[in-house]
Amino acid sequence: MFNHPRFHGNRGDELKAIISVRKKGKYCVATDMVTNVADQGVTEEEAVERLKKGLEEHYQILTQVAPKASKKSFVEIEVEK
Repeated sequence: MFNHPRFHGNRGDELKAIISVRKKGKYCVATDMVTNVADQGVTEEEAVERLKKGLEEHYQILTQVAPKASKKSFVEIEVEK
């Protein structure tokens, strides 16, 4: 099982994502620009919250399907805006 603090709240660590939010009809669509995971909501805030949940599930699944003998970890990088 995946034991990163992002998913279990043990420390304050967070996984950061680059997202795009756009209006599409009566909904707002939030999309992670790296994984292309997307979700929608009536408001921008709702779309982003749903996207966060979808990304958590996405990364949990990725770690579950990774080879069992492999070490799984997150690294921190800085990207200038």
